[in-house]
Amino acid sequence: MESQKSRRSFLKDCAKMGGTCCTLLACRQLLPAEEGLQNVKPIDLAPLSYCGIPCVKVCPLYKATQENDVKMKKVLYERQEMKKKFGLDFDPDKVVCYTCKPGDKPKKVGMDTCPVRTCALANEVESCVQCSNLEACEKEYWKKWPGQFAATKSIQSRYRTQPGAVIKEGKSR
Repeated sequence: MESQKSRRSFLKDCAKMGGTCCTLLACRQLLPAEEGLQNVKPIDLAPLSYCGIPCVKVCPLYKATQENDVKMKKVLYERQEMKKKFGLDFDPDKVVCYTCKPGDKPKKVGMDTCPVRTCALANEVESCVQCSNLEACEKEYWKKWPGQFAATKSIQSRYRTQPGAVIKEGKSR
């Protein structure tokens, strides 16, 4: 039994690291290849999630939702332990992701309890990239996903240099 627990723990850690690597690679496209690069496209915050992930490029559940891939939704439902975390029985119409800015579309399960999303909405920022307190933020989310935290801070660093960048005073929540 103990070896199964270790293996499960190992696989979870590997999945987290893989997700972090994918996020960093996707976010790399938002950063300039060199400092002083003249023709760098300005960062558009609209397609970024509140935590800075470009979900439309990297989120497998977003992709499965767009393609209505029931098999992939089932795999992700199990991998993300949605039954255990949220008490949700598998239903392909409820296992969805339209990013954390879904507009009039259904919200992903658990989205209302995301501390990063809650804080961003309360502080009226389009992404944590706009928050003046990002560097000092100590939310558990960032501790769980340190690679994403580093990527979001890098995006903010570049965002601050572009004309018209709006950095707002964030109130920690």
